[in-house]
Amino acid sequence: MSEGHVLIIDDDSAFRFALGKALRRIGYEVREAASGEEALDKLRAPVPPDAALLDLRMQGIDGLDVLRRRRACPTRIIVLTGHGTVRAAVEAMQLGAFSFLEKPVDADVLSPLIDEAIAETRRNRGLGSGSSTPPIVGKSEAMEEVRRFVSRVGPTDETVAIYGETGTGKEVVAHHLHDASARNAGPFVALNAATVPKELFESELFGHKKGAFTGAVSDNLGLFRQAEGGTLFIDEVAELPLESQAKLLRALEAKQIRPVGDGREVPVDARILAASNRELWSEVQNGRFREDLYFRLQVFPIRIVPLRERPEDVVVLARHLLGRIRQKPPELTVEAERVLEGYEWPGNVRELLNVLRRACLFADSDHISGDLVRRMIAASVFSHTAAPPASSAPPKLAGSLADVEKSHIERILAEEGGNVTRAALALGIDRRTLQRKLRGYGIKADE
Repeated sequence: MSEGHVLIIDDDSAFRFALGKALRRIGYEVREAASGEEALDKLRAPVPPDAALLDLRMQGIDGLDVLRRRRACPTRIIVLTGHGTVRAAVEAMQLGAFSFLEKPVDADVLSPLIDEAIAETRRNRGLGSGSSTPPIVGKSEAMEEVRRFVSRVGPTDETVAIYGETGTGKEVVAHHLHDASARNAGPFVALNAATVPKELFESELFGHKKGAFTGAVSDNLGLFRQAEGGTLFIDEVAELPLESQAKLLRALEAKQIRPVGDGREVPVDARILAASNRELWSEVQNGRFREDLYFRLQVFPIRIVPLRERPEDVVVLARHLLGRIRQKPPELTVEAERVLEGYEWPGNVRELLNVLRRACLFADSDHISGDLVRRMIAASVFSHTAAPPASSAPPKLAGSLADVEKSHIERILAEEGGNVTRAALALGIDRRTLQRKLRGYGIKADE
């Protein structure tokens, strides 16, 4: 593709200049943001960028805060950082980051990932030929049940509660429910409640009048009215503050909202789909979620089964995802399929997609081998947090993240006979990054 509007968010002017120059040479339109505050302004613009490259460590609003505060912005964000840790990577992915890479990284390596991020952003905005909803993929009985649920409940106008772990595809199911309804010609508006500061929930959902609070420099319709005649999808609904829960309940029952700073109520017409990666009844029992709202959302509940509980879907899903990544993707070998089926996928479909993206980048033929898949899984941010199988004793790990990383690098380097280039490929980082780490840990290797 090599076209589209890319926003570089980094407080290092030299890095912005160098990367921007390289991306413009490839064919992207590039803009820059020198701070988190400037980035949020550009991400919330009427026409936001098609993709963004985000540094984590910045003065003021840092990268994780940008991910939390970007609200309903459709832009897919690739995190680039020179200070990567497993914890930060996992948190960034949980906050919806499209991918996570360590600096330095070459523009030619970034380009396929940027193209995919742009395509997904445009699908989310309903632009271009790729605007159709991704299919519900899988041959398991669990996925068949999801498809049956969509066909039966989608055409109704009822509220639906979608349960599932992070990365299982709850928003995809929500899109299918919208597409199956009589509202499918209307907008599909999504909000991840985990990314909105508590003090801004009501303004985000219900809108506000100019001057309602400091910073309210103009009227804001709010997501309810943006979804008029269509569907409002509230992801991680358990994150809503109790006061906002009460107002959401009234909106559901009375079909009216009151914008912040407005003395009158406004009628609204939007179907509500809510999702959570936590059991809402447990939240009710712990006093964190209103019981009356729980029962209002529980009209039609559906649970998306985690990928580890439906291994028969993994290869089918992997082949589908490879087709989304590239028009002519490399094929999986029999061993690669066996490796994919044998892993537990703690990050679910999102982790599988990231592993396949990296495998496509580093495949040196028209096939993805089992060894390459194994290495890409080892480099996955989720694999470091995966629990061991119940039948095996937990491995004894060193006390710090640095010790774990050093041990992992030494193991991969040994497997590659000390060759830095091949070890960097296996680890999913570039050669310069690995050389820097080797020097920092005092590890000797062939240059």
